[in-house]
Amino acid sequence: GAASATASASTAMQGDIPQLNLHSSFFVEGVRIGWPYPKIMPPQRQMAIHLIKAFKNKRHVVIESPTGTGKSAAILCSALAWQRYESKMNPFGDVPKIIYCSRTHSQVAQMVASLKKTPYRPRMAILGSRDRMCIHKDLRPRNTVDGGEPGNGKNKW
Repeated sequence: GAASATASASTAMQGDIPQLNLHSSFFVEGVRIGWPYPKIMPPQRQMAIHLIKAFKNKRHVVIESPTGTGKSAAILCSALAWQRYESKMNPFGDVPKIIYCSRTHSQVAQMVASLKKTPYRPRMAILGSRDRMCIHKDLRPRNTVDGGEPGNGKNKW
């Protein structure tokens, strides 16, 4: 209703879409996490709890969970909800920056696809290797084998 729209708008940042695909939300330590699916699975809730506690205590967290347990959604929604919570609690302070790293471009594409299902629309930049990004023929790698992934020792420059 109107109350939930107001609560959602109060924690939104520029570009966020408060009601886009928002099936539900839940709270962890006072942080409202917008959730894009009808139900949150227990492993996702556990991840959100550990993430929010780590953020609040300025600690690191390591998450290991099998494929299909919803890590991407849990991490993205928790981190972005925390960012919005912090910007609301400290309106004149720096907004926490989120840096999301992955090993492969397909993992980046999966993260972007997961992000599009959420109500969050952060400003972002995607950085990639010269293999993927550079179109200048004199600067592109030559004689790459097996896709020439960086760090596999197969690029010949």
